[in-house]
Amino acid sequence: MINQNFRADFEIHFHEVNPQEEAAPLTILHFLEDTAIAHSQAVGFGVRQLKEEGLAWILNRWHLQMDHYPKLGETVAIETWPSKFERFYATREFFIRDSKQSVIGRASSLWIFYNILTKRPLRVRPEFQEAYGLNLARAIENPFTSLESSLDGNGKEVAFSVRRSDIDTNGHVNNANYLQWILEAVPDHIYQDCYLSSLEIQYKKETTYGSKIRSCCKCDPAGPLNYLGNHIILGEESGLELALAKTVWESKPK
Repeated sequence: MINQNFRADFEIHFHEVNPQEEAAPLTILHFLEDTAIAHSQAVGFGVRQLKEEGLAWILNRWHLQMDHYPKLGETVAIETWPSKFERFYATREFFIRDSKQSVIGRASSLWIFYNILTKRPLRVRPEFQEAYGLNLARAIENPFTSLESSLDGNGKEVAFSVRRSDIDTNGHVNNANYLQWILEAVPDHIYQDCYLSSLEIQYKKETTYGSKIRSCCKCDPAGPLNYLGNHIILGEESGLELALAKTVWESKPK
């Protein structure tokens, strides 16, 4: 079955922009997540409905690519669709469109269907594909690459404590907040002179309020004024990998 893609519109507000009055990468991730949640609600499998059965979709991978970021006051449209249901996971695609309906960004994501009580994956229900429909098109071809689990050489580390405001409805850190930890470890000259054009994240372990974490980053040149960053989020006490990430930074247009 092929279904129409789902769409939601968002205006860029003052608290969602950076000093250049552009939407922050975290803002874009929130828009994507909100659109996915709204789509599920619209087809009858919303967060609350699943939670009442002890079930949830757990995000495992993000890959976001941005040509440029929308400005304060602009409206963007997020278009989303499922591209695969298989065993215990599903993939969901996104286009980010500006007010002229031009695609300015794209994303792919991988979600695991999960029993909250047993903390184990479950086989995806057949009725999901019937409800959501299926569109085999991919927003990003071959979106999920292998991510580095070790950082050779000198890198930068920043330590954090998980705050109450980091926690989502499942009692764990919201997936988008890992991006804040990643960005805090990026060297200042890269963060100021470049923009985040590509982000890949793999979530490996959950973490909760009060936990201590370390964000580790190593950025290397990838051409004139461009950089490739490898990132690891570690539990301070356990030493376990909580998330891996890769970022691509391109010089800001003059």
